[in-house]
Amino acid sequence: MRNPYLVLGVDATSDDTTIARAYREAIKRHSPERDPQGFQAAQAAYEKIATRRKRLTFELFDAQPPTPEDLLDRTSPVKAPQRPSRALFSALLRGET
Repeated sequence: MRNPYLVLGVDATSDDTTIARAYREAIKRHSPERDPQGFQAAQAAYEKIATRRKRLTFELFDAQPPTPEDLLDRTSPVKAPQRPSRALFSALLRGET
């Protein structure tokens, strides 16, 4: 599971309204017809951090290492026009290029 804060493009200190606004923007960017994976990722991220109680539960009990997508999201802005592909990034992590 990707980091929900990075999927929605919000800080861990964001409040409920900011997260809801970011979720609505993510749903607009990733419509279910054009990008079903992005749509599902946005929904899953919002379900994990929608309320303060859920954010606290996530911070306390959901400790997983970052995925390659998380690392990409941390290095580039959410709405960047160009971003390296996952295959290229994985190859860089393995030291192949």
